[in-house]
Amino acid sequence: MPFGLGVWEVVILLAVVALLFGAKGVPDVARRLGVGVREVRDAVADVDPRRMLDAPSTTQSPTTRGGHEQPPDDDQRQP
Repeated sequence: MPFGLGVWEVVILLAVVALLFGAKGVPDVARRLGVGVREVRDAVADVDPRRMLDAPSTTQSPTTRGGHEQPPDDDQRQP
């Protein structure tokens, strides 16, 4: 069985889902779950690993973090 679940665990899980969502709600929940899995699968398929390697580096300089300049150290302050 998937995820290391036994037959009885799957039966109990389906019974709990049926109690929570009702007999008419179970197909709707399964459909929504299938659409979500399909969207994730399509998004992962669209990612080109070669393009990820060619992306420019987004490292930040030591003087800025998050777009804000850091205050100077004590020895760099002007009197």
